[in-house]
Parts: sequence; C-alpha cells; structure tokens
Amino acid sequence: MERKDIYDGISGISPEFIEEAENHLFAARRMPAVMKWVAVAAALLLFGGVGVYAASSGFNVRKLTVNGYEVSASISRIPMYKITGKVREASDIILNQYKTFPVFSNLFPGSYYKKADSAEEAAAYVGYDKLQIPAFPYDRAEITVAVTGDPKGRLQAIQIMQERITGTISVQNWAMLFTKHYDQDVLEIEYPNDIDSEMTEFTTGAGLQCLVFHSDAEVPGRMGLTGYITTGDVVYMCHTAFYSNGRAKAEQILHDWAESLK
Repeated sequence: MERKDIYDGISGISPEFIEEAENHLFAARRMPAVMKWVAVAAALLLFGGVGVYAASSGFNVRKLTVNGYEVSASISRIPMYKITGKVREASDIILNQYKTFPVFSNLFPGSYYKKADSAEEAAAYVGYDKLQIPAFPYDRAEITVAVTGDPKGRLQAIQIMQERITGTISVQNWAMLFTKHYDQDVLEIEYPNDIDSEMTEFTTGAGLQCLVFHSDAEVPGRMGLTGYITTGDVVYMCHTAFYSNGRAKAEQILHDWAESLK
C-alpha cells in the first residue's frame, strides 16, 4: 500500500466539519502543512530525515535538518480473530470496491467509513477488547470509524476518529490499530522544517509516555498541540488547535486525554 493510498483511505472528514473550521479561520487551506496532515490524516508513510532524536515507549522521533520531526511507532499487528465487531463487514465492501471501481478514478477504492453516535458505539463496532475510549471534552462530536483494506478485502488499518470545533478551539482524537495484513511500517506525522515546532514528553499516572509536539501555524497567534501515546498495539493521538489565549485550556484537554488512557 502506497503513501497516497493510506492518505486517501483515512482522510474522510465530514464536509460539515470542514465548513465549520473555515468559519473559524483555520481551515485546511489556511493551515501550514503540519496542521493539514493532522486535521485530515493520522497515519501516513513518511521516510527520510536526519538523525534519531529520541526513542520512547514504542515511538522513534527523528529530528530533521532544521525544525522538523518525524514520528514512527513499532506496534503489534492484531490478528483478525481478535477483531470481533461488525467492522468485519467492511471486508466484503472493500473487496467489491476493488472489483467495480472505475480504472481511471482518482479516488481510492480500499476504504470504508461508518458514522457512529458515540465513541462507545464505534468501539463496539470495531470489537477489539483492548481498545480504549480516550477522554473527549465535548458532548457532541463527529465520530467516524475509518477502515482501509487491500484488493483481497483483507482489513489492514482501523481507526476511530472524534472531532469537534467549538469557539476557537478544535480537538481531534484518533485511536488507530493495524491488523496482521498491514505490512508497512507505522509512521505518524511529519513536522516539516518550515514550521516552528518542538517536542516535549511527560509520563501519565498510569506510566504511559506521552510525546507532545508544539507548533505555530501561519495564521497569526494560531498554535497546535499534538500528543501521541501507544499501548503497544494501539496508537492514540490527540490534536488541539487554538489561539494563544486558549493555550491553557488546550493543554488541559491534552493532559486529560492522556491521563484517561491506561
């Protein structure tokens, strides 16, 4: 599976969410590259960089030439028999997509999306008993289960996405798992050299290491915090975008999210 395939396969964010983002002056078209990728895709295949910066709790952080970072994760691939939910129906759907998809289409056939009314409903749909539901600070959210698969209909990657914009703060959460049929390295977000960014980390009460990337956007005063945690078989990610006067609240959201994982 190629890098573009992964991006196309898991970048399904609702038009309503994008429209709401535009109204708050930080739509994808106005974000720097790092926030575009965080807002629309949580797992890409990215290679390159210079020098390993850190290795912590399953993550490898590569420091790029100037300001950039690249985060990779070595996590366990999950056997399909451990995924017991109705998400398995995506196998036949994806297989049929590959059989019937127009040859010259620019869209990616190997993907399937399922909306859910709650994160608990989404987790039940996946049916993996070790999957956790991280804290999310809003009662109302766009919740989607996104699945990618190969031409044989074998499921490769599954993620639950929660996203909400309220006021001037946006929050997106992802829980991502990869099956035995996913044969690529798991690499996360690239923070490019032309974006001011820095990395810190902290240990949660449960003993999990959380990597946090701080970045400044092109929109004056706009900032982002992105946290990563892995439990060995699932990668969890939380992204907040905010103006400088919302930093304290954004930091609290990120810490509450991290502390909710065990």
